[in-house]
Amino acid sequence: MSDQHERRRYPRVPVSVKGRFLAPDGAEHACSIRDMSLAGIALISEVEVPLGSHLIIYLDDFGRFEGPVVRHFDDGFAIETALTGPRRDRVAERLALYAKGGEQAAAERRRIFPRYAPQDAGIEEGSVLTLSDGRSAPCRIVDMSLGGANVATELRAPIGMSVSIGRMNGRIVRHTVEGIAIEFTDMPERVSAISRPFG
Repeated sequence: MSDQHERRRYPRVPVSVKGRFLAPDGAEHACSIRDMSLAGIALISEVEVPLGSHLIIYLDDFGRFEGPVVRHFDDGFAIETALTGPRRDRVAERLALYAKGGEQAAAERRRIFPRYAPQDAGIEEGSVLTLSDGRSAPCRIVDMSLGGANVATELRAPIGMSVSIGRMNGRIVRHTVEGIAIEFTDMPERVSAISRPFG
């Protein structure tokens, strides 16, 4: 797909979120997003990546993407993505909310995924929470969605800290009476898939 055709068919939306990507050699690098569309993502990074390299990218608020590097620009590069089915619909909805901008749109983004109690999703309440500083402890899943989870835990950590729960990765977005709220950075494709990472 040509760059001009991509711009015409899939409007690019400015998206200011952080992320990280896995280079072909297995090294992990931080990045941020300049803009994205349903066909590609423009990343800002100091790391030079050859054209054609296949990258795996994790973006805050969007989850996991992968695709080849298709062009370079002054402060980064762009990858091409191929989204289909429900995942494409979810990304399109989130991009539409980012395009709206403002605090109301930000609140809508947080509500985009319905929440489920553990028993409704067919998973166990118990899991293990691990903070990026190395602390870990058993925790209880209060509720969850494809975008995140509310967790009852005695561990306290700053908002923004990276955490993992089971095999799901995320970051702390707020404190609650019972513990913390986590936003996933590698969202599963469907709610039933949550049972695999949490277990």
